[in-house]
Parts: sequence; structure tokens; C-alpha cells
Amino acid sequence: MRRFRPGVTLTVLWAVATAVLLGLGTWQLQRLAWKNELIAKAAAAAAAAPIPLPAAVVDPAALEFRRVRLSGAYLSGKNLAMGLLTRDGRSGSRLLAPFRLEDGRIVLVDRGFVAEARLREALAAAPPAGPRLLEGIVRTPGAASWATPAPDLSLPRWYAPDLAAIGRALGLVLEPFLVILERREADAEPLAEPAAVAVDLPNPHLGYALTWFGLAAALLVFYILLGMRAGREQAT
Repeated sequence: MRRFRPGVTLTVLWAVATAVLLGLGTWQLQRLAWKNELIAKAAAAAAAAPIPLPAAVVDPAALEFRRVRLSGAYLSGKNLAMGLLTRDGRSGSRLLAPFRLEDGRIVLVDRGFVAEARLREALAAAPPAGPRLLEGIVRTPGAASWATPAPDLSLPRWYAPDLAAIGRALGLVLEPFLVILERREADAEPLAEPAAVAVDLPNPHLGYALTWFGLAAALLVFYILLGMRAGREQAT
């Protein structure tokens, strides 16, 4: 009969490691609940009726995915491209333009996708002139990583929405968020192609939790095998 004698040191090491793994798994389940709630709030915000952009945005994250209305006018000669992406098999970028609100603040507006073949044309074109009323979705930009390429100022094209740096390059002070148009403006040139904004926040926490719990289960099996082996060696 096999005897299970893992020893005190092995048992202590197993107990400590298991506690850590189970703690990490439980933390990821808590993160999963938090992210699910965040996604639900974002989806509700995106589906809600538009509101006028608040006069002072203290916490841009509180407006994330909120549908807002903007009153003002585009600033001509300051278009820029954002990122490299594909749509319907075509490569291209997002076309962004600064929009001066009636109160003087300046918001960077994402006007939609432009195919690479027409990107220079779109960047050189003047945005629709005159006072305008826009409706779009607020997004707060994420931070650039060490792998983000430097902007190509010859176009210009940026690869991360660093609004402070973009503002310096344009000679403007920009609000700390973007407004993404979902519909083409009635009198706008047909170069930019807006599209509906999807609530696509990453939510990998269930996978992470299963990984930590799986490692805890594997460690238990390993602990049992080592304990059985120690028992056989003591029996002989």
C-alpha cells in the first residue's frame, strides 16, 4: 500500500504557493465582475440619447462611450491621420480634425476611416466650413507603449492618440478626449467613412482566473505525486 508522506517543508511550500495562486485567481474573478460592470455601463452610455458636451470636463473617463453633441466649427489646415488599420480589405487610417467649440475649447474629432490611396488627398482637403452641430461618441485615449512608432510628421500620421503631443504639434490646446463621428456629415466630402462605435473593451480576466486555478490544481497533483514518492522511499 502506497503511503503519502510529503514532509513538512514540501507541505509548507505547497500551501504557500497554492494560497498565492488561489488568491490571484480570486482577484481575477473580482476583476472580471468589475470589467463586466464597466462594459455594461459603456454599452448603456453608447445607447443613450446624446447630451450637450459638459462645459467643464474634470474627469474624461466619466464620459467614456457617452454620446455627445458639439456646437462649433472645424479648424482648417490641421487635419491628421491616426494609426494603421484595415477595413473591407483596404489599408488606411482614421482622419482627425480639430473642432473649436462655441466656448473656445478645442476637441479633436475622428471623422472616420480613409483608405491609404486617398489619405494624402483627405489630409489636404478642408473640412466642412461654417458653424456646425456634430454628434459623436467620447473616447479617452490610452497611453502609448514603448513599441509605438514615432509619428510621421511628413503626412502627418500619429500611431497613438497622445493628445498633449498632438496639440503641441498643431499649436493648440486640446481637450483630453476624442469625439468619434458615427455618421457622415450631410455636406462632407465622401473621403472619410464613419462607422458605428463598438463597445469592445478587452475582458481577459476569466481566462486569467482559469489559468491561476489550473496552476493550483496542477500544483496539487504534483504535491501528491511527490508525497507518494517520499512515502515509497521511506517504506524501502
